[in-house]
Amino acid sequence: MKAFVTLALSLALATALSAQSLNHNWKKDLAASLEVFKGCAPNNTGTPTNCNKLQGETLNTVYKVNDFFSQKAGRYMTVSEVAGFLKQSGSWTALGPAYLQETLSQAQQAANENKAVVAVYQNASAVGHVALILPGELEASGSWGLNVPNTASFFLPDPGRSFVAKGLSFAFTKIMLKDIAVYVRKY
Repeated sequence: MKAFVTLALSLALATALSAQSLNHNWKKDLAASLEVFKGCAPNNTGTPTNCNKLQGETLNTVYKVNDFFSQKAGRYMTVSEVAGFLKQSGSWTALGPAYLQETLSQAQQAANENKAVVAVYQNASAVGHVALILPGELEASGSWGLNVPNTASFFLPDPGRSFVAKGLSFAFTKIMLKDIAVYVRKY
């Protein structure tokens, strides 16, 4: 019996150590990042400069996961790079499409379990957007007709539209819904 208890405790400890820990100051840190992001100035092409770093860094700010930093490129990934990375990474798995309530519920549950979760939209032209699912509660979305998870969304090239702690439907329009995939990081 003692060996069984020792094994059970060892497994519990190993599981706890492999689980993702949440940054306990994530709300404050993410709010500060949002303010900096909203102040990003556009360059001559209309795209804000130095904002990709803040956009990609949100995953690390909340979940202490730096998967969206490309060591090879020496910078945070673009949205199309993130979308490709998530599809090929063995560290992330697709929960499903955002138009299914089950996917949205699983996404919020995973975020509440301190697991990194993102929603990714990419159209046929590889233009897209990534929203970070945050710990919180599902909320009813009138535009989607679904209960959506709590999110943070940093918009390029319009930083003023960015937000923290709003429903996923604020990050994407209903017409985009069919092209939004939700991913969770494996632990």
